[in-house]
Amino acid sequence: MTAHRHSLLRLLGFLGTLGCPIVLVVLFEIRPPLPRLPTSLSSPITLELVRSVLELAAWGVAIVLAFLLLVHSLRGLFVRRAPRPSRPLHFGVPGSRQRQLGRTRLARGSAQGGFPPPFPLLVRHPSDLEYAAWSACEQLSAATAQAVQTDEPAPECAPTAPPQALPPPSIALLGPLQITPSQRRRRGLRSQTQQLLTYLALHAEGATADELIAVLWPDVDDRKAKKQLWRSISDARLHLGEVILRTDERYRLDHKAVAIDLDLLEQLLIQADAERGADRAEVLKQALALVRGGPLAGADYPWAAGDIRRLDATIVELLEELGRVRLGNGNPTGALGAAEQALQFDLCNEAAHRLAMQAEAALGLRQAIVDRYEQLSRELDTRLGLEPERETRLLYRRLLSQDSHALSVFTGSG
Repeated sequence: MTAHRHSLLRLLGFLGTLGCPIVLVVLFEIRPPLPRLPTSLSSPITLELVRSVLELAAWGVAIVLAFLLLVHSLRGLFVRRAPRPSRPLHFGVPGSRQRQLGRTRLARGSAQGGFPPPFPLLVRHPSDLEYAAWSACEQLSAATAQAVQTDEPAPECAPTAPPQALPPPSIALLGPLQITPSQRRRRGLRSQTQQLLTYLALHAEGATADELIAVLWPDVDDRKAKKQLWRSISDARLHLGEVILRTDERYRLDHKAVAIDLDLLEQLLIQADAERGADRAEVLKQALALVRGGPLAGADYPWAAGDIRRLDATIVELLEELGRVRLGNGNPTGALGAAEQALQFDLCNEAAHRLAMQAEAALGLRQAIVDRYEQLSRELDTRLGLEPERETRLLYRRLLSQDSHALSVFTGSG
């Protein structure tokens, strides 16, 4: 700012400081009278009242402007601005050279310990290509170190195979519900998403949107239910990938993209039908190894009651079949163990009780046969008001008879 301009501004501030008070005094002397307001709401608004209000408003605006001008004049008159520092002249050193020196100092300072980064560090996962390059360099370093020790030339860096693919997501229903994605996430699946995946896993044919809503959200408004269905499908695809397909207006699971224990169980059952003897027993053991407890144990899905009963019956049938194979192979202890496991799923299953009594007879446990039959009779009478089946009664009498030849023939035939 030049000295001439600064003097001119100070003169204007001096004049404003003198003139504004005079203007305020004059405005105060010529202030308009207060308008007479109507005494009631029903009184008419006259032209004189409107003119008085406008004059009073204009006078108020003039007072405010004069006051602001006075404040600005006083500020310009008494407040001094700090002089702007002059820019030093660097003879013989261009500006680009100065910037290069600044960057050099910054780099030198960042190399020292404790120098904070100018931006937050974001941790990211390496890509497959970076991971492969890292693995190759690690192998090359190890080979180089070995070559130095043995005085052999180090091998050249050869391309390595890509990292092993992630395992597919899985859904396990033969026990407590267990849905495992390929990669762990901080937030798990929503309960509604788990219910949707469970239904589609139990029904390979899939279902339409209306069928899913009617089964999974029967008491929810149709519009809200559709939003919940779409949200559940999106959540499933986010965690498990593209496992839910839509064909012919039906949603179903892609069994090639997700592993389901029921699919493996079905494959083992088909394989067991083609085997005989010890091989059949081994396949049945592999199928029963998938059972981790009661199907969908702990899941409160009213619509799944029929599916759970069907799976329970399948497991009991497998255990009974395994027990009979063991009994036929001369292993009554293993047959008794399979029968006891079957009774944990269905205490009133008479086929399992008959298998257990046959195994106990082969082991010479006469009193155990009596206790088991009496317990079965009490359970059937208490729960259903029935007595044991005719086949069970005949077996009980035969096993307790004194005809050892008949007993050995019966138990040996299995």
